[in-house]
Amino acid sequence: MYVKILYDNKAKRGLVSGHGFSCLVGGKILFDTGEASASLLENMHRLVVDPEQLEGVVISHDHWDHTGGLWEILKNRKGLKVYVCPSSGDILKDCIRELGGDLVEVAEPLEVAKGIYVTGEIMGKYKDERIAEQALVVKGEKGTSVITGCAHPGIVRVLKHIERIMGLKDPYMLMGGFHLRDMDREGIGRVIADIRDLGVVKTAPSHCSGDRAMRMFSGRFPGGFVPVRAGQIIQL
Repeated sequence: MYVKILYDNKAKRGLVSGHGFSCLVGGKILFDTGEASASLLENMHRLVVDPEQLEGVVISHDHWDHTGGLWEILKNRKGLKVYVCPSSGDILKDCIRELGGDLVEVAEPLEVAKGIYVTGEIMGKYKDERIAEQALVVKGEKGTSVITGCAHPGIVRVLKHIERIMGLKDPYMLMGGFHLRDMDREGIGRVIADIRDLGVVKTAPSHCSGDRAMRMFSGRFPGGFVPVRAGQIIQL
């Protein structure tokens, strides 16, 4: 099982960076779609990812930097399954339907492709407002990994939720946005300690995790830190 990073705040030479996150999992499932359709489609083209081969799109949460690239994909892929949280906004759901997407609201864990599962919504807060978010759980050759969009409910809480409802133990890799960019060093240190206690082997923070957190993860996961940028392929 592999993950191909299609969109991130950082990109390899020759690819487009932008605010947001998107990755292709197992060559079949698109997780989030970044900020801008043009940038996402350009990166997909350069990385030889054919939208026609997608089996589904999972939207972690209803924020523009995770949904922006979805619309052009749906215009050319009628009937594509799009998995969203039931508490996502009506505007997002209506747009998906109007563009011909097959809207699937995920209330509990669901296998969307072989070895790839959506957690269902986990409630959290963003700027003092409630927000629903879901993550991916991927069973790969090296173990079971978790991919998050922004982890607004809290990255540690997300991991504990998955452990409780899906029986996840000692996850191999934790990847994606951890939403730690506004947290001080002490707070980030506590998060890292909790993640280590949960048995995570490797970490790959990206997008909204913040440069300070990335440096700290790099130092505290020696040999187990994976830098993320668009164009990277990561084996799970």
